Amino acid sequence: MMDSIWVWVTRSDQIELKNWYHTMVGLSLLACCTAGWAYSAAEQQKINQYLSQQFNGEVPKPARMWVKADMKPAIKAILQRPVKQLSYRYWQADDRTIWLLDELGKERDITTAVTVIDQQISAIKVVVYRESRGGEVQVPWFTDQFKGAQASQQWQRNIDGISGATLSVNALKKQAELALYLDQQLP
Repeated sequence: MMDSIWVWVTRSDQIELKNWYHTMVGLSLLACCTAGWAYSAAEQQKINQYLSQQFNGEVPKPARMWVKADMKPAIKAILQRPVKQLSYRYWQADDRTIWLLDELGKERDITTAVTVIDQQISAIKVVVYRESRGGEVQVPWFTDQFKGAQASQQWQRNIDGISGATLSVNALKKQAELALYLDQQLP
């Protein structure tokens, strides 16, 4: 025999329940908006160190590029998946813009800083590599292939692959192409 539980809900209980629900939805949205930006202390230290090196110790304040509806089709085509992120973080000083981007390798995110000067990539650095394999994408002989890439070129075909690291290579290609696209959207 099954017991029944009866709950009497008053108007004030409904309001409290509604407020609790809205709070939970708000917190969930906040977590989604900042996805990819919750770095460990060690990861944040690596990011800060790289930015400090690139900006000669004077790191500008970070800025965000909000993803607008008209940008979503292009970003979706670049990433080859639906756009989930609401904004992308970047630092800009003089003619240099550094985009900090996260993209899925095989199983984990790869955090990469892409430096763009005059609409072309001047440097790309894997700041945090979380995968168990394919770490070769971090070494200069691989990342140097991206230097000079421009959005108007078909540079992707000139990037040599790495046996056993195809998904990591593809993640870096996507990050580089996304950085070039986002850089074109800056005012």
